[in-house]
Amino acid sequence: MKRAFTLIEVVVSIAIFSIIAVYMYQAIDTMKKSNDINSMRYGEEIKEQKVIRLFYNDLFLKTDIYAASNITSGGDFDIFRLNTKNSIHAMINPYVAYFVKDNSLYRIESRQTENIPLTYESAQRVKSDKLMDNITLFRVYENRNSYIVSYQTDKKLTLFQISLPQALANNSRGNQSVKP
Repeated sequence: MKRAFTLIEVVVSIAIFSIIAVYMYQAIDTMKKSNDINSMRYGEEIKEQKVIRLFYNDLFLKTDIYAASNITSGGDFDIFRLNTKNSIHAMINPYVAYFVKDNSLYRIESRQTENIPLTYESAQRVKSDKLMDNITLFRVYENRNSYIVSYQTDKKLTLFQISLPQALANNSRGNQSVKP
């Protein structure tokens, strides 16, 4: 004898399936939102690491490792200039400047030292890269063989230190002997 489903059994099974489907949709939607947030944070972390690596390469590849860099203070935003061998625009020993304009951190490369703010003529000679947005603070501190760079976005404060090797620091203070 063949037994078939009654109408009540079919309606109950459809109701149970509908409840499960609603919960699964909510779980998938929550997972998608979480994935979007994590992707955004990961992108910000990658951008932050690129900026730190750029500072690191510029400082360790300075053309004159014993010379002090040029730091101009102006309120919450410093202008940081140096001559380096690190170029992202295929220039030979470019002059690099980091500065903030319209709450964005920029890095420019040029073949000569440029004044900030740039004029129309000088803007034609430089290669510019926008590194970060929403900058509310940019400061650079130099102390013998180390640099402290801090910048703040509307979300968080980032602070990192770059130290030159001690042997280089000893030579930069006029000590002619290099200790191992």
